Amino acid sequence: MSTNSIGQVLSCSPEAIIVLVDGLQVFEGRKAALQVGRYLRIAQGNNDYTVATIQNVRGILTNDADGKPKWQFHIQCQAVGTLVDDRTFERASVLLPVPTEPAFPAEKDTLDKLFAEDANYQFPLGMLSLNKATPLRVHGDRFFSKHITIVGSTGSGKSCAVARILHDVVGIADGANSNLNKQNNSHVVIFDIHDEHTDAFTLAEEQSFTLNRLDIDTLRLPYWLMNSEELESMFTESNEQNSHNQVSQFKQAVILKKDETQPGN
Repeated sequence: MSTNSIGQVLSCSPEAIIVLVDGLQVFEGRKAALQVGRYLRIAQGNNDYTVATIQNVRGILTNDADGKPKWQFHIQCQAVGTLVDDRTFERASVLLPVPTEPAFPAEKDTLDKLFAEDANYQFPLGMLSLNKATPLRVHGDRFFSKHITIVGSTGSGKSCAVARILHDVVGIADGANSNLNKQNNSHVVIFDIHDEHTDAFTLAEEQSFTLNRLDIDTLRLPYWLMNSEELESMFTESNEQNSHNQVSQFKQAVILKKDETQPGN
């Protein structure tokens, strides 16, 4: 773990922590660790550290006493939790540091503690972009109880990302059913309009994995699921001059059929 601080706390509030990096040399030497979205480990004056995510980086150019250019940088952060005794990370515990406390880049050991698996955060969602060796786990119940959108340009891998997440949900790994001989299997419904996921969820028979695929030939919708306008569009041709006669006859036929099937008739 690095013991060389990149700066000191300049100001602190519940909305933002400002860390002062004094000098261009220090900033350039740790620039990769001071990008927006990365994390800092800020001392609290004891054995604990505030973990904060970088939200904004501002450079200030002035002149020193000799008239030479001098750079200072204000790193704006948002506290996300506390690293207790530099061992375990607590999300709900946030004690803000005071000015002059040193700040350090959050290195691999800190990130491992920050994203460590616990009783709630168990579902693997991928690897941390800041450190490809650190797995990212989320609260599964909270994640899947909300609407999630995966966006990207054509060919960027949206369908593969969806398939990979659902593989983890139902327990597919390397073409095998990891839930084999287990009772708690997940059930997932996919509306796959372009048939992009059939291959991703087709396993060998011995894997005891059930894929119920409904295509245009096997999907059957009951007529009672459709409203009047939808039924008319199926059984009448609106481009014909006598379509109004077809609609009239169709409605009459529906009414007669309902009368036949109603109890007591």
